[in-house]
Amino acid sequence: MRTWKWLAVIIFCALQLRASDEQSVQQASQLLEAGKTRDAKVILQSMLEREPQNAEAHELMGDAFRHEGNGKAAEREYRRAMDLGIHDSGLLSNLATVQKWNRHFSEARTSYRRELEVAPFQQGTRDELQDLEYQRGFSLFGAYGGWETDSTTKGWQADLSYRGLDRLDTYAGLSYADKFFYTRRSYDAKAYAFFSPTGYVKFNFEQDNYNYPVAITPVPDANAYQHVPTAGIEVSGDLRPNLRGTISYEFFRPNFFFDPSEHASNHKLGGELLYKTGWKPLQLRVQSAVLRDPDPNRTLVDKVNRHVVPVYGMQYLVGGGADLSFPRFDAQVLVLPNRDLDRSTDYSFLSALSVPLNRTLKLKSGYIYDHYSNQSAFTGKTAQVYNVGFSWKMAKWMELSVGGKAVRRPIRNDQAVYVTTSFRLPLR
Repeated sequence: MRTWKWLAVIIFCALQLRASDEQSVQQASQLLEAGKTRDAKVILQSMLEREPQNAEAHELMGDAFRHEGNGKAAEREYRRAMDLGIHDSGLLSNLATVQKWNRHFSEARTSYRRELEVAPFQQGTRDELQDLEYQRGFSLFGAYGGWETDSTTKGWQADLSYRGLDRLDTYAGLSYADKFFYTRRSYDAKAYAFFSPTGYVKFNFEQDNYNYPVAITPVPDANAYQHVPTAGIEVSGDLRPNLRGTISYEFFRPNFFFDPSEHASNHKLGGELLYKTGWKPLQLRVQSAVLRDPDPNRTLVDKVNRHVVPVYGMQYLVGGGADLSFPRFDAQVLVLPNRDLDRSTDYSFLSALSVPLNRTLKLKSGYIYDHYSNQSAFTGKTAQVYNVGFSWKMAKWMELSVGGKAVRRPIRNDQAVYVTTSFRLPLR
């Protein structure tokens, strides 16, 4: 008889605990819906300490981490919930979302496909899967005219990229630009290796070939190069939740236009900090760079006998600006001294504005102001660039941009139009 009494007590306690856990799950779910993520996590952590096999609690904990933007922890909790028996479409959808954040793209595709097996009529899931396949496949970008955000009025560019590998994006391209003072042909290749959802290491190689229409006195720098091979590495990632840092290094060994047999050995170190302020739309940006290269004031350039003796110097850049992001527009402002690190400008003001007109059409505009230094051929003078255009996302696989710019230089003013387009092929 006593055995039955103890059994009844145990069953009663188990039912009470079960009812208590169900109430806790419901309470945590309501807190998450109300945006009180921290309070929900306190309840869920207490539950999981008592009952680590509670699948619903693991799923809700995954939701809490997802709301915080912690993709790694969210994926871990969702996987635990699946191991404990939950396989509904909502969990699979959330799992695919955080897998994309974590750049586990092949696993995200698998999760979307499993979701379609569970709920085959989910059109939103089919759209997400299709978007993922287009984003991760091959992309071809082409541009013609004055599309670059500087004084370039004539040129073209073609780029091919493939982002179908987990944690690795690859790019290759070639371009031509007529910058009035010189023309440039470029070939480049780069790869981004991601070590976290937002952190990467970039490796790049570029070959630039220059020609100067005015061979006697290239402007603005008599220290002109002919062929410039460049190799670089860049590391970027979140230092804190509201602070992102980037550091880069480049080595380039160009030969001189007036003495092709003589080479320089140049080193450039750059850095950037991006700070998210307490006011969500505003981000502050600080940029810096230091370059060791031949000083045109001390380097011997004998144009007649085509002989150059480089004497090295250091150049510095410290500037900053702000980014504003609202539902109705995005804006950027940046102030940089000696922005090209070629001693030609004292300071530059750069700005850009993007206004979405509807779901597929954007208005884009920009303005650049340069004030030339006393080491330039245009001492004390200014240059300005105005540009405006439209970007139209015609379909998942194609985007088209058209626009124009007006360039105001000390020597000659120019106008230009441009067109760019990008095609995407889905990953299969």
